[in-house]
Amino acid sequence: MSAWIMSSFMFKREDLEKTLEMKLLEIIHELPKVIAVEEDMPIEIFIDSTKKRKTDAAIVIDRKGKISGIVTKLDLLKVLRPVLPHGVRIFSMPLKVRIEKITIKEIMSPNPIMLPETAKVKDAIELMNKYRISHVIITDITGKPKAIISRKYMLKKFFGIEE
Repeated sequence: MSAWIMSSFMFKREDLEKTLEMKLLEIIHELPKVIAVEEDMPIEIFIDSTKKRKTDAAIVIDRKGKISGIVTKLDLLKVLRPVLPHGVRIFSMPLKVRIEKITIKEIMSPNPIMLPETAKVKDAIELMNKYRISHVIITDITGKPKAIISRKYMLKKFFGIEE
């Protein structure tokens, strides 16, 4: 029997290959519900939502209701930059004031990577590695977001690693 040993976990190669070939549709029920935030919202709303829903990402919607980006907990670190993309100096302001003034649009990642729910788990992993991203949006056949799959989820599912 061929097996991979990683940390204290043992995986049968066949089981791992079977999981990688699964359609995203088969694991959507394991993923957190999608949170959607609007571009113009203050980042405080995203912070509160992630705490309440125990998730680390949200889909960003523009004024027309279209997906314009994705925002993750890691994007919050952009708040600590001395200058925002549009040139406003913010380091002289207290952090609380900065957080109140900054919108989702200023820290989000535009043009998020999306996959249809009919794609395979391995496709999501390949895109994460190719684009060095931590999240991929899963959509239904009409393009409506159904879930967000993350590296964190993959690490837990395959290796039992919690971040």
